[in-house]
Amino acid sequence: MKFKAIPFILFTSLLIFIIVTVLVVTENAPTANLNHAFYFFIADQIHPTLTTIATLIGHLTHWYSYAPIVLILLIIPRTRMEIGLRIAIVLSTSAILGPLVLKNIFAIDRPTINQLIEPGGFGYPSGHSMNAVVFFTACAIMVLRHCKNKTLKICFTVFAVIAILLVGLSRIYLGVHTVTDVIGGYSAGIAVICIGLLVERHITEKSKKNARR
Repeated sequence: MKFKAIPFILFTSLLIFIIVTVLVVTENAPTANLNHAFYFFIADQIHPTLTTIATLIGHLTHWYSYAPIVLILLIIPRTRMEIGLRIAIVLSTSAILGPLVLKNIFAIDRPTINQLIEPGGFGYPSGHSMNAVVFFTACAIMVLRHCKNKTLKICFTVFAVIAILLVGLSRIYLGVHTVTDVIGGYSAGIAVICIGLLVERHITEKSKKNARR
């Protein structure tokens, strides 16, 4: 990813988040029909095995699954500053911004049509989707930066994209989020990543200027 593209991606993700938010909070919004149509399409595929897989995906994208990975990266000296600390910062930002800030600001209830699990808290934006974007994108960026194997870079990038999409689909499948919840989570997550990259670039450039003095 070229650095010049980051501000544009940030602007686009924020714009999408604002548009989706306005549609979500508007009564009788056309997105309600989209949410219902998409959910019922997925609901036709409900099967005990798929429900188990979707539930497992939910557990794998919870904080207690990310934490050990980040902790290991922080403990290992070679990855502590360059990888572990950076992923820990953006993931912590996402974990606080989503469930504790945005969800409570908008206070939008989750769908209640056919919940296959019992979630807690409000629905918009999807915290799992937001955290998935931040975590897997941050990991993919670190792999692209530090890994010399081109095949591994491609494979991990594809894996990251698939993982992010599966998280969103699993939340809709389980009946705990709508399409707009997931899109809101995705766009907010992308914004967090872009802001993190801009801050990182600013700190790096400032350090270089100070080193020259």
